[in-house]
Amino acid sequence: MENRFGFKDLIIIVLLLAILVSIWLAMTQSDRQWRKLDSISSRLEEQGRDLIAMRRTLESGVAIRGQAKTATADDPFARVIAARQLPNFAEGGMLIDSFGSNIGKLTPLVSSDVYASTVQGFVLESLATRDPETLEWQPLLAESWKINDRTRERDAAIEKLRAEGKSDEEIQKDESVPPAIQVVFIMREGVSFSDGTPLTADDVVFTYQFTMNPQINAPRDRAYLSRISSVEKTGEREVTFTYAEPYFNAFELAASIGILPRHFYEPIKPETFNDSVGLLLGSGPYRLPNPENWRPGETVELLRNHRYWGVGGAIDRFIWRIFTNDAARLAAFRNGDTDLFSATPDQYVQMIKDPSVTSRAEAFEYQNPVGGYRYVAWNQLRGGKPTLFADVRVRRALTMLLDRQRLIDQVMLGYAVIASGPFNPLSKQYNPEVQPLPYDPDGAIALLREAGFEDRDRDGVIESPEGVPFRFKLTYPSGSVNYEKQALFMKDAYARAGIALEPDPLDWAVLIERLNTKNFEAVTLGWTAGIESDIFQMFHSSQAIQDGDNFINYRSSQLDSLLEQARRTVNEEERMKLWKQAHAVIHEDQPYTFLFFPKSLIFVDKRISNVQRVKLGLNPRLEWFIPIEAQRTR
Repeated sequence: MENRFGFKDLIIIVLLLAILVSIWLAMTQSDRQWRKLDSISSRLEEQGRDLIAMRRTLESGVAIRGQAKTATADDPFARVIAARQLPNFAEGGMLIDSFGSNIGKLTPLVSSDVYASTVQGFVLESLATRDPETLEWQPLLAESWKINDRTRERDAAIEKLRAEGKSDEEIQKDESVPPAIQVVFIMREGVSFSDGTPLTADDVVFTYQFTMNPQINAPRDRAYLSRISSVEKTGEREVTFTYAEPYFNAFELAASIGILPRHFYEPIKPETFNDSVGLLLGSGPYRLPNPENWRPGETVELLRNHRYWGVGGAIDRFIWRIFTNDAARLAAFRNGDTDLFSATPDQYVQMIKDPSVTSRAEAFEYQNPVGGYRYVAWNQLRGGKPTLFADVRVRRALTMLLDRQRLIDQVMLGYAVIASGPFNPLSKQYNPEVQPLPYDPDGAIALLREAGFEDRDRDGVIESPEGVPFRFKLTYPSGSVNYEKQALFMKDAYARAGIALEPDPLDWAVLIERLNTKNFEAVTLGWTAGIESDIFQMFHSSQAIQDGDNFINYRSSQLDSLLEQARRTVNEEERMKLWKQAHAVIHEDQPYTFLFFPKSLIFVDKRISNVQRVKLGLNPRLEWFIPIEAQRTR
C-alpha cells in the first residue's frame, strides 16, 4: 500500500505544533509571572518592614534623616549635602572603575587585598570617620563618644603593688589596677543594615568577638585589635572599648572597625565563613545585589542602598571591571568603557599629551601625605630553613646594588621619591637623619664577599660558602608592565654582581596564597599608609605566623621592644622619638629594600562632577555625581 502525505496531514501537524508552542509560551509566561509576582512580593515585604521601622522611629520621636537635611558642623554628611546644592546636581547613573587583578574574596576579615578593602569601604561603616579635608574625627554610626584616660592612675597603682613586692604576673591579675583607657561610644538611633535590620550596640560587640575568635581565619585583624582588652555593651545604646594598657591609637582603633551585622554572620559556621568568597552585608550607602552569591572572576557591582540611614551618594551603581593586564585596562579607559584610570608613569606621560584623553578626562597628580611605598621583601626563612637572605650583609648588599634614583627616573619617570623606610617623608614618624643606603656596587660586592659569596666555579653566578648558587625568583603581580620593568631593571643590576634573578609574575590570588604560606623567595609589592602608621603587623616577630603580614619571617628583639613601647606611648612627642628609632633599626637591618614612594596619577572622566583634591587625595565618591545629560546605562 502506498503511503501518501496529503495537505490535510500537513494542516493537522501545523495545528499540533501551534498548540504545543502555545502551551510552551503559556508555561513560560506563567513562570515569568510567578517570578515577577515573587519579586513583587519580596519587595512588598521589604517595604512593609521599612514602614514598620519608620513608624517605630517616628513614635520614638527620632527625626528621620532626609536628603534635604541641613548640614551641621560635626555632620559627616555635610560635604555630601553641599554637593547636592550644586546647580547641575542629579541622582542616578553609573560609574565604572577597574581593578588590575582578580579579587579572591570579598568576605570581610578573610579577604586580604586592597581591591576587596575598596569595595568593603562602600558597604561597611565604622563608629566614626575622618573629614577628608580637615582630618578631624566626625561621628558616624556613633553620635558621640567619651575618652577616659586613666593611665596615670594605672601607673600609680602598679608602682604601689611593686613596692609591696608583687610580681608582674600578680599585678596583671590584680583587679585593683584600673584599665589605662576606655572609649565609650553612644550609638546613633535609626541606623539599619541594608536588609532593613536595625544596627545596635550588640552588633558592635559581636564584630569584636567574631574577629577575635581564633577559629576565624583573621590573624591580621586579630593582631590589629590585640590591644583591646574587651568590648562591652554598657547601656542600651552604649558600647565601651577597654584597653588594659596605654595605646597611642586607642580611639582610632575603636572608631574605625567596620561593623558586621550579627544576624547575618553569627549563624555561619567558622569553617564555612573561612571558605566563603562573597559574604558581604553592611549598613553603608552601597550594597551588593545579593550579599551571598558574588564569585571570584565576576565583575563587582554595588547598588545604591535606598534604605541608607544617612545622606547617600547620588550615583546609582558602582561597577569594577577586572583586567589582568595594563594594556587591556588602558584600552578600556581610552574607549570610554571605564570612567577612572590609575596610570603608571609611562602611561601618564603619554596620556597627558593625547588630546583624545585630555578632552574627556581630567588628570590628578599629587604626592599623597598618606601614600604608601613600593618595596622588595626578602624571605629569611623558607620551609623551616634559613634562606640566602637571612644574613643582614646580603640584604644590605642587595639594596646597595640598586640605583634607586635611576630606577625612579627610568621606570617611574621621576614620579616618585626614594624611600629609606616604612614612614612617609611627609609624616611626623619619618626620621630625616636616616639617609637611604647609597648606590655602591663595589661596597655591595665587598659585603657579599664578607658573607662568603664568591664565584667559585667561574660560571658567572656567585655561590654561598656551602656552594649554593645565588639564584632567586622575584615574585610580583602579573599583567603589570610597571612591575615587569622594575623586575628587569633589578635583574640587570644584580647580574653585574653575579646574582641571577628570575622574574616570577603571578596572578593576584596565587600571589596572596604564596605570601600567606610564606612559599616564596622575594616579592615586590606596595604597602599603603595612614596618617600615623602602626607597622607592628609587618615587622613584629609575633606576626611571623601563618597568614601573618610579617611574611618574611623577620625577627628583631630591638625593633619588637621599640614597636611595643611606641604603641603604648600616648604622649605624641615621646612616641615620635620611638618611631624614629624604629625607622633607624629597620633601615639598618634592611628586611625590605625600600624602593620609593610613588605619586598618585589619576584620570577621571569629565562626565563625573565634583571631583576634588583634598588632603587625603581625592574627595570621597559619595560627593561625586553625574549630570543627567552625562548619565549612561552601560
